[in-house]
Amino acid sequence: MPGLIHLRLANGLSNYPKPFMIHSRLYALLFFVLSVGWLSGCSSSTDKLDEQISDALDDNTIDETEADALRVFVQQESKTLSKDKKTAVLITPDGKVDEAAFLNYIKRNRNYRKLVKDGKTPTINFSGAAVSSNPLRLKLYLEASGSMFPYDAPSGNGAFKRTLNDVLTEFDAVNPNQGKLYVVNTQVNDLGLTLPQFFKEKNIFTVAKTKGKTTSTDFEGIFNDILRNTSGDDLSVLVSDLIYSDPSLTGMSAQKTLDAASSLLTTVFNPYASTHSMLVIKLKADFDGIYYSWNNAKKKYAGERPYYLCLIGRNEAMQRLYQDPAYQTIRRFDQLPGYADSWFFGRDTKATTPFYSILVTDPARKGRFKRSNEEVRSHAKAVHALTDVQPDVADKSLTVPIAVDLSAMRLPANLLTDASQYEALGKDNFKVSAVQPYQGANGTTHKLLLTTDKPARGDRTSTIRLRRQFPPRWIDNTNTTNDASPDANSTFGLLNLLQGVERAYNPNNQTEYFTLTINLE
Repeated sequence: MPGLIHLRLANGLSNYPKPFMIHSRLYALLFFVLSVGWLSGCSSSTDKLDEQISDALDDNTIDETEADALRVFVQQESKTLSKDKKTAVLITPDGKVDEAAFLNYIKRNRNYRKLVKDGKTPTINFSGAAVSSNPLRLKLYLEASGSMFPYDAPSGNGAFKRTLNDVLTEFDAVNPNQGKLYVVNTQVNDLGLTLPQFFKEKNIFTVAKTKGKTTSTDFEGIFNDILRNTSGDDLSVLVSDLIYSDPSLTGMSAQKTLDAASSLLTTVFNPYASTHSMLVIKLKADFDGIYYSWNNAKKKYAGERPYYLCLIGRNEAMQRLYQDPAYQTIRRFDQLPGYADSWFFGRDTKATTPFYSILVTDPARKGRFKRSNEEVRSHAKAVHALTDVQPDVADKSLTVPIAVDLSAMRLPANLLTDASQYEALGKDNFKVSAVQPYQGANGTTHKLLLTTDKPARGDRTSTIRLRRQFPPRWIDNTNTTNDASPDANSTFGLLNLLQGVERAYNPNNQTEYFTLTINLE
């Protein structure tokens, strides 16, 4: 029969009547088409996500590492998943993972529902809120490229090696014999040294330069590897000059190279921005040898050069580093040899306004005011409203001291006390005239002086916000787009590289860290 698709069927169908043969062939064809459709459906991003969730539930628990892996998959497949009605809700308008929707999605998984029905409700450590009692475990990644070797030259003052020794010994004191040492350039390799062997090495790059290719550094692959393998109690530290050089971009202009670096870093950090944080510390050390510029041009240089420690950990681990008394010595980064400055990258999805209270009787006050009657009656812990506000008799000015708890802010101390970083709005035309370290009730750490020469009258509201501005001055001042003549301060493309990280952590261009509100009458 012309056009008829013939299928060879078992059991001798040729002996059956012709109508039966036609029906059998149609059934076989239908089964074949359905099978192909079923197989292609199994390969969809949604099906793969469901399979990964089911696999993660095999032990009746989704731990933080598995949750991170699931988030990364959703981020990587976001374009496809957003087109499927079943999974479109998992992606926010700005391309991030909607945590609440994702948790609900997991709970609708067939394996999850079956376990619940059997009385074995799975444990999901999805938020990463659980705090471990285990000590932090250090992983140190030393960049071994040609531009790093002169930092530990025999003629140097040893500041570079001394800094690494300090970091390693301080962590080893808290968690003995658990530190891991790696070498990074075009790939990540085990350094192959114990801590005592590391300390005894006259030049640590003697061993490091035998690992991988030292002609360039693949920051995209390195950061991706570090983020992927930093979980639980891990704290990873990348030691690098952060000079971006990629052989695949040879021939491109400096600006195009930096634009590419910025975009690549955004892509790398995007899947981890809600679960991991990074502290970048700038330090200086002696450098004596060949400096390789962004395009691999060589120049002999002797003198100080900047380099960086990039501390990466899950948010819970970083919180412990900053707040646990066990790490009090370790987190004094400003005491490391050659310390210059630092910047913290993080996204606090549960950020709240810090505790603050007007200091009604503080000696720094000018003018006259008292606590509102409503707050007195309610016995409120904090003073946010003033009444009977009158200017100073002598010069008609008004100064309102405010105590605030900034202990949760991962910002440099000099930025928190920089009055120009604060903005006041309202009819009084207040300005923040000073920010002072302060130890007061309810854990307050700083005192803000809110000052105006021409106070307003009547009922009004004033707000004070701490600006979120990137780059900080030190990154802007360190950055250069021409490193033909290296110096003691500059790093080629630092701003572009870290701007890419900032975009991942602040995708909506948030302009403030917090806003305080006070009422006056």
